Amino acid sequence: MKKIVKSLMLALALVFAFSVSAGTTAEAAKKVTVKKVASVDKLTGKKTIKITKGKKATLKTTVTVTPNKAANKKVTYKTSNKKVATVSKKGVITAKKTGTAKITVTSTKNKKKKATVKVTVVAGKVTKVSLNKSAATLKVGATETLKATVKTKGKKANKTVKWTSSNEKVAKVSAKGVVTAVAPGKATITVKSTDGTNKSAKATITVEEYKTTVAPVDKKEVSIEVEFADVTKVQADIDRIAKFSNDKEVVVNLDGKDYTATVENGVVKINGKTVAQSAKAMGAKKVTVKTTIKADKIAAVTAFAPASVKSVKVGTVTFTDITATSFKVNGTAYTYTVEGKNIVVTGNVAEVLKGMGDVVTITVK
Repeated sequence: MKKIVKSLMLALALVFAFSVSAGTTAEAAKKVTVKKVASVDKLTGKKTIKITKGKKATLKTTVTVTPNKAANKKVTYKTSNKKVATVSKKGVITAKKTGTAKITVTSTKNKKKKATVKVTVVAGKVTKVSLNKSAATLKVGATETLKATVKTKGKKANKTVKWTSSNEKVAKVSAKGVVTAVAPGKATITVKSTDGTNKSAKATITVEEYKTTVAPVDKKEVSIEVEFADVTKVQADIDRIAKFSNDKEVVVNLDGKDYTATVENGVVKINGKTVAQSAKAMGAKKVTVKTTIKADKIAAVTAFAPASVKSVKVGTVTFTDITATSFKVNGTAYTYTVEGKNIVVTGNVAEVLKGMGDVVTITVK
């Protein structure tokens, strides 16, 4: 009986030993590798902090590690001089007295991986931060430079400020207070002291879109070219263009060759055949109509959006991707509406439409 018991105990011991060995192997396979530890001032993003005596600053620490788990990212904080600055377990620095101290941030998984932050404690402090304006209205793409005034008390005060935007999709701000309008909407620009006093000032930025009115010049004639994408669907659109033409004859270009077409009972024909029939007979893959119209008809021609139109060229400006509400010029898309004889474009197209010369007048609001 004793021999049986000993045998069972031996077997259990072997199983336990195997289990421990397997567990150790599994743990080895999950070895933690700390690649880097980085720590900066959460407010400024810098590795040096200049703070007023009695104030606080918070560190932002990043640990690059695999496996990428929170448990592997734990660190410890240590100060080189507790009389100057202390640091909590969460990386909150408290300035005690003037002087310098070094904060060391160390990975708990690999004590060789660490980062350091230099802290300088000064007696001087910021008492007020103000801006030259509390609000501004900008057009998309425009800039405005905000100027901050920082008042201090005491010597060696840290007058550095931090600029932020509440919505960078509407307005961005640089480290020097230059605001750039990005898209229509509102954003609050905040300038804040970085010495721990948290003195700040705000400005409300309203961003508006440009509205460009393209108005025709009376009685001015202009050459236009309309290229079609689908030769099987061009006829009705060509006939429509012909209604606005100043010419009794229009030029139809089929695959690079010009043909003189006449308007017969409102239908454009080449040698008695419709353009669609002629294009099909010739196997043409590209159809372009060239003619002249009065400037006050530009809106009527460019605003309609048949699926067959590929582009409309007015003067030296080419409109592509035309729909009932938008088009592209030089690859940039704009939305528009037609108000009488005028085209009102959302965006500043004055520069890109300058090739239309004295055919139109352009007013940007």
